[in-house]
Amino acid sequence: MSHLRPIDQWFMDQILPLEPMLLASARKLVNDPDAARDLVQEAFARLLTVEGWAQIEAPHPYLLRMMRNLAFEKLRRAKIARFEQLTLAEDFDVVDESPDAFRVLSGREQLAQLDAALKDLPERCRRVFVMRRIEERSPREIAKHLGVSPSTLEKRLARAHYLVAKALAPTPALPLEDRPAKTDEGRRKNSTKRS
Repeated sequence: MSHLRPIDQWFMDQILPLEPMLLASARKLVNDPDAARDLVQEAFARLLTVEGWAQIEAPHPYLLRMMRNLAFEKLRRAKIARFEQLTLAEDFDVVDESPDAFRVLSGREQLAQLDAALKDLPERCRRVFVMRRIEERSPREIAKHLGVSPSTLEKRLARAHYLVAKALAPTPALPLEDRPAKTDEGRRKNSTKRS
């Protein structure tokens, strides 16, 4: 049995399945099937020489950007470049799959809300919820660990789900007619503050 280096295993698991998509993208870049295959193979060869390969979180966009850069490099070296190739390469956009600042902040807020909801759960429900949904233990294992019947476990988990869902549910905005009306005096105070 041969022993594979970690980079070889990563390449087989993460990169090779992307080859058909990369070939399709490369064909758009170079407009020639043979040149597209060469471009993908060159990107693969360069990827295998990258020192920080293990830190590449999104290999597909990384390889697309690498192929785009390689195609530009070839166009620059070519004595004659067709105008179509230049426009195809310019229009080739790589989608950035990393979350934007809004999604990061939103995710942090949701995590804080979940944490608060879990802290508000009754102790028994919280333990069951954490063991099942966060630690991903089996119901049989949890029931045995806690010394409860599967029926009791299911009831506690259902209660925990209900309470967490209720805590995380968005609060509906009040319809305009249900909101407290501003008095004329309150409106005058606000208008004088703005002046």
